[in-house]
Amino acid sequence: MVRCISSDSTYLSGKHLIVGVQEIETHLYVKRNSSGHIIKVDGVAAWTLAALSLRLNFTYSFLQVNDTRLEKQSDALPGLAYYMAKGKCDLVIGALLMTSRRFATMDLAEGYAYTDAALLIPMPELSDNYCAILQPFNLTVWIGLLIMTPITSVVVYFSFRPVTCKASLNGKYCGKISQFLFGARQAFFQLIQILLFQGVYFPRMRNAVYFVVGSWCLGALVLGCAYNSLLISYILGSNSEPLVDSLADLVKNPNVQLVVEKGRGIELAILGDDKPGLYKQLGDKMRSQTKSNCVTLQECVELVKSGSYAHFNLKSTAIHAIDVDYKATGKCNLAMAKNMEVIPGTLAWALPKRSPYTRIFAKGFMELHEDGLIEFLIRRDQERHNNVTKCLDEARRRQQKKAVSGNTRLISLGNFSGAFYVLIIGYFISFVCFIRENIYYRMSKCFHKLSYKRKFISRKQSKGSQGKVVKVDNNNLHSAIEETDEVFPYLQ
Repeated sequence: MVRCISSDSTYLSGKHLIVGVQEIETHLYVKRNSSGHIIKVDGVAAWTLAALSLRLNFTYSFLQVNDTRLEKQSDALPGLAYYMAKGKCDLVIGALLMTSRRFATMDLAEGYAYTDAALLIPMPELSDNYCAILQPFNLTVWIGLLIMTPITSVVVYFSFRPVTCKASLNGKYCGKISQFLFGARQAFFQLIQILLFQGVYFPRMRNAVYFVVGSWCLGALVLGCAYNSLLISYILGSNSEPLVDSLADLVKNPNVQLVVEKGRGIELAILGDDKPGLYKQLGDKMRSQTKSNCVTLQECVELVKSGSYAHFNLKSTAIHAIDVDYKATGKCNLAMAKNMEVIPGTLAWALPKRSPYTRIFAKGFMELHEDGLIEFLIRRDQERHNNVTKCLDEARRRQQKKAVSGNTRLISLGNFSGAFYVLIIGYFISFVCFIRENIYYRMSKCFHKLSYKRKFISRKQSKGSQGKVVKVDNNNLHSAIEETDEVFPYLQ
């Protein structure tokens, strides 16, 4: 480690620095005893500080305070910036985000690390793909079909050869309005049958009807083929939608709330930005929420797992959170949004305002990056989080939009849930119609049977026919019907 760093002497040679520590996952882990005294410091920032102390020939000791944030949290926790301003601290290490508010009160040695930010979201859950039957066409297409079908039905009806009411309707409907409604309804259902690829028959067709019906069949063929091809892609596609894909999606979605760690640079960058843009929109969204920050990372993770929150933080922090939760629960509950977010500037270390050491540390970071040391330390730390790769692969598999060429993908019953829901609805409607028709048929049969029997009994009474004559009233009608059942066997 020492050989890969140049040995130029600097202004820091022989100096002793008091170093404050801002804990953050991957970059700085701090272990304290029961009284809050720092007994061990580990992580990329700690290793980088050790390398720079050898390179620049300075010594250091840690500021023994319980503050873990740069800015003030309360009267008891004035923040590490307070100790720098009072001359009690020469340097604050960690992974500090560069914001305009921090630039106004302290110096920032930029270039410590380069990273993206990520949205921590719940693991996308598998759900029934019941919307797949509607997804191939957007709403305007469905509305267009609903409008054009009755219009075409009217056109088809008036394109037929004129026929009399009695010939076409068997005398059942005699008015012009009734004839039009009946004929248009028949044409409507026949056009629906064409859309469903069922055979239909149009009697007494004229040439005009051929063009109308032919164009409708051609349109139905195109719509049906397009629908079937798109339906396959939606059935085979993912039915596990992530909560959001990016910060822009989060801003547009009123059902998803943003949560950040209190006092971190991410919160300062979002709430402190008053220029029109994405961060200002996020700040407005956070101000309108009842819960927009959390004291600890674990508290943020629990909010995310509740299903309606997304946590915004450094990518390394999101990776650490996924790994810790997997070790605690034994399953993947968290994932990261597909699109990474760019943070303003680089990660830095903080020094008092107009410190003579600022440029020295910035130059030291540059030399370490040239030798690849900081990237090596970050990669070595993240190799410990091997469970994260498993969870991220699981999230990616659930959100996979189409099968990868050369791989076989098994189709589950959930992919076809929409078709089964439609089938169940069709069965229910068919069952209701079946019950209605049977009740109507039996009631009609019973009514006609009683009517014929009453007429027969009345005829027997009036003509004095052979057999037992019964005076028919409401009380003995039943016995009269039993005596005459053999006369009407075809009504049984």
